[in-house]
Amino acid sequence: MKAAVRTGGAIRFSACAKAPRKPGMNEVLVSVRAAGINPIDYKLPKLLGGPVAGLDLAGVAVAVGHGVKDFKEGDEVFGFAKSGSVAEQALCDGAKLALKPKELAFTDAAALATAYLTSLQALRTHGKLQAGGSVLVIGASGGCGLSGVKLAKALGAAEVVGVTSSKNAELVKAAGASRTVDYTSEAEMSALLSEGPTFDVVYDCATGSGKGEDYVKAAKAVLKPGGVTVAINGKPGDWMRLIFNMQPKGRKMMLTKQNSAELGELIKLLGTTGIEIDSLHELSEAGVDAAFDRLKSRRARGKVVITVMEAG
Repeated sequence: MKAAVRTGGAIRFSACAKAPRKPGMNEVLVSVRAAGINPIDYKLPKLLGGPVAGLDLAGVAVAVGHGVKDFKEGDEVFGFAKSGSVAEQALCDGAKLALKPKELAFTDAAALATAYLTSLQALRTHGKLQAGGSVLVIGASGGCGLSGVKLAKALGAAEVVGVTSSKNAELVKAAGASRTVDYTSEAEMSALLSEGPTFDVVYDCATGSGKGEDYVKAAKAVLKPGGVTVAINGKPGDWMRLIFNMQPKGRKMMLTKQNSAELGELIKLLGTTGIEIDSLHELSEAGVDAAFDRLKSRRARGKVVITVMEAG
């Protein structure tokens, strides 16, 4: 089958990747229509990530294993793949899929799983965001950042401020931000810090993302007493503290918990339109290269999605 595979430290298109096995207990085999990609896809080595790249998908169930009660053949679904999502077919855990509404495009559904579920858990589970609260999203124009802005508003935040570049300010405001702060402007960042403890939740999508970004002190400076900074990246020491449950007060690193229930909640919170897609690419040699080049550029505004098979 066609797929994007990990080979020689890179991700490349293959026209003859090994197809997944038949679904076993509680598993669903999905004919993939679209796959969203994330930085973790190229950062994970083959040993941990498997030969086929990708976590997020949307498609049609073509076979279901014993024990699967929520899905049947022909159902349109979205969620997480266990065998790699950037492929014509993917094996999935039924407990990590949700039914896709007919009116939700496959390409939009493929953009939801990792970024939006991460943001929901960051804000609600770890950040304890309450209606009327205030949220600062650092790195607000990427996949997790934009989803964080949208979900903060959907969860009832009274103020959502996005830290982003000036060229992406209107995009972030359109997603629901009350205002934006240009991280390239020393004056704007100083003005933000001068506000003091202002935010109930700081959602840090930028620290440790690849080019020496470090907003730890800035986040602490603007966090209200009793508030929390939730980060999705960090230094090696941060990951060790997460593993051993020794995280400092007021700052949490997190790992996303994949599950069907919250995937379904995303649809209730967001509806079926307005998912920010940066770019669409075909499952081909040129398409896979372009998609991952765009993702690695760190200039994507929203989600990068690979279309695998036309709906129909």
